[in-house]
Amino acid sequence: MPEGAGRNYVRFDRQSGQRIAAAVLQVERGNRDQPPVTFNPALGGSSAKMIRMGTFTGAWALNANNTVTFRTTTSTPNTAVAVNIFAAIATSATSPRNCAIARDGTAWYLIAAQCS
Repeated sequence: MPEGAGRNYVRFDRQSGQRIAAAVLQVERGNRDQPPVTFNPALGGSSAKMIRMGTFTGAWALNANNTVTFRTTTSTPNTAVAVNIFAAIATSATSPRNCAIARDGTAWYLIAAQCS
């Protein structure tokens, strides 16, 4: 507990005390049949994943789409189509390479890629 906590008193004038009491009573008397408060899934209230690790094959041109296979998902759907808006990735490799993609709304974007 912070030093001095519990030793200092907060003082309210009568008008402030009445306003706080009215707010508390309004909440306590509220509609018990209304649904609970929910939060936007983007704020962490959902299991929807915003960043995914995956693999891709071949070169990936700037402003081009490529299919990314998720690393930890074996059941379908286990792929997403993402767009590369940062830099062209040229390669002669044919084996899958690691990448990370992020979702903004319904679109997926490449955010990191194994370039060699």
